[in-house]
Amino acid sequence: MISLYDTHGIPPEIARESAEELGASVELPDNFYSLVAKTHIKAEAEETTKPVLPGKTELLFYEHPFEQVFEAEVLDVVDGSVVLDRTLLYPEGGGQPADHGTLENATQVFQVVDVQKSGDVVLHKLAKPGGLQKGDHIKGCVDMRRRMAHARHHTATHLVHDSAKRVLGKHIWQAGAQKSEDRARLDISHFKRITEEELKAIELEANRRVMETVPVKTQFLPRTEAEKLFGFELYQGGVPPGKQIRVVRVGTDIEACAGTHVTNTGMIGAIKILRTERVQDGVERIEFAAGEAAVLASQERDDLLGEASGVLRVPAEQLPKTAERFFEEWKGQQKEIERLKEELAKARLRTLTAEAQEVDGLKVVVQKMGQADIDELLKAASLLAEQDYVALLGSETGKLVAAVGRSGLAKGVKAGAIIKVAAKALGGGGGGKPDLAQGGGPDVAKLDEALKVGMEKMRAGP
Repeated sequence: MISLYDTHGIPPEIARESAEELGASVELPDNFYSLVAKTHIKAEAEETTKPVLPGKTELLFYEHPFEQVFEAEVLDVVDGSVVLDRTLLYPEGGGQPADHGTLENATQVFQVVDVQKSGDVVLHKLAKPGGLQKGDHIKGCVDMRRRMAHARHHTATHLVHDSAKRVLGKHIWQAGAQKSEDRARLDISHFKRITEEELKAIELEANRRVMETVPVKTQFLPRTEAEKLFGFELYQGGVPPGKQIRVVRVGTDIEACAGTHVTNTGMIGAIKILRTERVQDGVERIEFAAGEAAVLASQERDDLLGEASGVLRVPAEQLPKTAERFFEEWKGQQKEIERLKEELAKARLRTLTAEAQEVDGLKVVVQKMGQADIDELLKAASLLAEQDYVALLGSETGKLVAAVGRSGLAKGVKAGAIIKVAAKALGGGGGGKPDLAQGGGPDVAKLDEALKVGMEKMRAGP
C-alpha cells in the first residue's frame, strides 16, 4: 500500500477498494501517512531518553506569540532548572533553539540560558542556580529580539522549502533544518547540485511570497484528521509524537510543526540566500538569513565589495572586469617569470659546466647556488642531466637537488643515494628517483660539508 501510494500516487482508499473487489481483505492503519513519511526520513541515532518529570506546564507562546511578560508559580527545581506551571519561553525543538529571558522574584532577577521540555513540563535552566524554591511566584520575561529572529527564520524556512519545490520540482523533500538568530539552513533532497540561476529563482520566489503578506495559519488537529486532510507531506520536518499535532500553513506549505512563527509572511522581512553546498549524496543544503539578519548579511557583503573596490581603486560595478584583467595579467607574469627562470638556469648552466670535474669517467658538477629556490635547483640539475652530467646542487636555504645523466645511470649512480647522505649532513633527509632526487635540512651552516659527502658518494659508486 505504501509503495502504491508513494511511487504511483494511488490513494490507499482506492487501492483498498480494488483489492476488496478481487476478494482480498485490506486493513488500513490510522497512521498510514505517518508510516509513509517515515520512509522518507533517514533513521537518526536514538537520543538519550530524558527522565519524565511529574506535572504539567501550560504553553502560553502558541496563543500569545508576541507577549513578553508572564506570571507563574514554581512547581519544582530540578538540577538547577526551574519547572513552572505556565511559560511564554519556548523550549528547544524542531531545529529551533530555546528562548532566553529572565525569571524574577521579589528580590532577584535570574537569567534563563536554556529551556527544555521533559514530558509535559518545561525546564528553565538558570545561569546561576539557586534562589528560587517550589511555591515561589515569579514574573518571567522573554528576550523578544531572539524570539522574533527565530520566528522569522522558522517561517522563512517554510517559504524557502516551498519555493525550492516550485523551482526544482515536487520531488523536493526536507531532510533537515536548523534555525538561529543570524541565519538558518534547510537540507533538501535533490539529485544534482543547485545552479546559481536556480538559487536566485528560489530566493526571488520566497521574497515574492513574503510581499504577498499571506497569513500564517496554525491549528491543533487530531493526527488522523490532519493526515486525511493533508497526506504524508505533513511530515516534511519529521513525525511528531502524540494524538494531537500542530499544523502550520505558510502559503501552500503545510507541515506538522511545533515552532514559533510570525503571523503573516510580511513580518519575515527580506530573505537572503547566503550559500548552498552538497552535504551528502542527494542532499543539498541552503543557508539563508531573514529579516534584520538578512539586512546585516547584505551589508557585510557590501562591505566586502567596498573593501575590494578600495584595494583595486575601481567602482564596485567594475570589479569583475578589473579582477579578470588582473588575473590575466598575473598569469602572463607567471609565464614570464618561468621563462626568465629558464633563461637564468641556462646561463648558470654555462657557468656550472665550465667548473665540471671528471670522476671515474663521468662529468660531475657539485656547486652552491646562493639563495636559489627549489624550482631553480631542479631546473638547473635537470638541464645538466640532459647533457649527461652528474650534478649535486645546494642552496643556502638548506635545499639540495641531485640529478644523474645516462652515463651515470649506466654505471649505477643513483640521485636518491647521493641526496640521502648529503641531506643527512644538514640534519635532514630526502629522496627521489635514480635520475632526480631532492632533500634538505635545517643545518644550513654545514652546506659545504653536505656537498663534500655527496661528492664522496659519487666517487664511491653504487
